[in-house]
Amino acid sequence: MDNESQTGSKPKILFVDDEQRILTTMRMLFRRDYDVILANGGEEALEKLRHDQVDVIVSDQRMPGMTGYELLRTARNVQPNAMRILLTGYADLNAIIGSINEGEIFRFVSKPWSNEDLRNTIAKAVEASRTEAAATGRLSNEQQELVTGSDDKPGVLLLDEEADNRSFMADMLGADFSIYEADTIAGALDLLEQKEIGVVISDLRIEGKPVVEFLSLLKRHQPHLVSIIVTNRADAHDAIDLINHGQVYRFLMKPVREAMAKINVRSAVRRHSALLESPEESRRYEVEEIQQPATETSGLLERIKGMRSMFRANAS
Repeated sequence: MDNESQTGSKPKILFVDDEQRILTTMRMLFRRDYDVILANGGEEALEKLRHDQVDVIVSDQRMPGMTGYELLRTARNVQPNAMRILLTGYADLNAIIGSINEGEIFRFVSKPWSNEDLRNTIAKAVEASRTEAAATGRLSNEQQELVTGSDDKPGVLLLDEEADNRSFMADMLGADFSIYEADTIAGALDLLEQKEIGVVISDLRIEGKPVVEFLSLLKRHQPHLVSIIVTNRADAHDAIDLINHGQVYRFLMKPVREAMAKINVRSAVRRHSALLESPEESRRYEVEEIQQPATETSGLLERIKGMRSMFRANAS
């Protein structure tokens, strides 16, 4: 991809790390294709973000003073359109979940990383950032208000093997949303084919298998669907997989308070509406394909690819 083709200038990438040797390496690796900006910590990064518009922020997690998660959480408010990538060399579940829920990151990249993989990830992040910026620029003020303020309330699918868990969530959300329940992947697909569903709330495992494969296929082929994980068991690697392969919108630990559940579901509904009104924005939530033998995914994949959207924006 020609990085200067869309705007006439190189994309700007902000790299943040407290180790100078890492920053030097990043400059050497990326300066040919990008306008590289370096920051030696979170405070310096925020200062630069307040004065310079960037396409992508790549931050280390473990830094003194301000962690990468804390930086990306704040950066989301300073420059919401910048894509956010977190480099992490250790598994801190709370930090990973915080990065999902408050930083809304594009990818986790594990340290030590492959230079080729990092290049590919940053290239995808740049393309998503610029595609979204172009789409936003084409929307009128009236259209942008519709995207961010829609009162539409599409259905919410609860996917959990435990009937008590589904009933608990249904009781909390039923007054505000149309609730549908399933305890198997096949049952979830039946409902997705038949009902207007915009948000999927799922446990981490269904029928003894991680739900990430199902959510990954949904996001790749039905990108307007938004997923939330609600679980009582998880580790950092689960959460990382669910972002990189499923772009889950929120990751919540049980028990979930009613107010928190409603806030997150309403936010997910707004995200769903935005994706319907501006499909280009789905590039921001592009996922990495899970490498599985074709025989393991073929039936599920074909059913998801053939799913008829119930929403007007995808009906044509």
